[in-house]
Amino acid sequence: MASHRRKQELVTRRNLPHWYVPGAARFVTYRLAGSLPRTVVEELQHRRKLLLSRLSRGESRCIERLRIHKQLFSAYDEYLDQHRDREWLADPRVGKIVRDNLGHHDGRLYQLLAYCIMPNHVHLLILPAGSPMVPDEEFAVGEVADHASPLSRIMHSLKSYTATHANRVLARTGPFWQRESYDHWVRDEEELERIVLYIRGNPVKAGLVREPQDWKFSSCGERFKRDGDVTGWLPEGPSPIVF
Repeated sequence: MASHRRKQELVTRRNLPHWYVPGAARFVTYRLAGSLPRTVVEELQHRRKLLLSRLSRGESRCIERLRIHKQLFSAYDEYLDQHRDREWLADPRVGKIVRDNLGHHDGRLYQLLAYCIMPNHVHLLILPAGSPMVPDEEFAVGEVADHASPLSRIMHSLKSYTATHANRVLARTGPFWQRESYDHWVRDEEELERIVLYIRGNPVKAGLVREPQDWKFSSCGERFKRDGDVTGWLPEGPSPIVF
């Protein structure tokens, strides 16, 4: 198992985008409205408040905030994999709407590096257009309202159109997406690699498929169907969507 993992990491590293600038990429996770019970949301908010209250001033403050951010995200994503009451994204018609929309903005608002559309949430690794947005030590920790995010324009573009059309396909009304998202800036190439492996492996970890490339609505599944590549990376620049 360890040997297999090392091989995966080496394959990923060989495909690392040569243009990558530390701090430029963002790892974003957004979810369906009501996909987490109120008790879970309150628990995460309480944990966030408690952990941040223990922070002290000093040079390590930014590092500690980042550690808390990752800790909360790990719990958040695990809850999403466990709570499957709402799985609108598992409908192939809805999955295609979301994937087509990701491709529509690729090369305009961002470069899409990797993605995975899970039954109730979406993972994205993107390189936003413009200058790298590296946060200061007071960057937001935890799930943040889209309007307050540095990626507010991108999140609006991803959620507005897809919500309207997904609701129409599902013959439903009301909020489709949660109004908050998780956003993490990627510090270096090593973290970039780890995140691609995380996105690639999420359907397997959640027990949805046996192999990452078996999950249709993901960069790994899409790339595998296109050219047999299983690293999880999309090619540089916008490319045709193959399903």
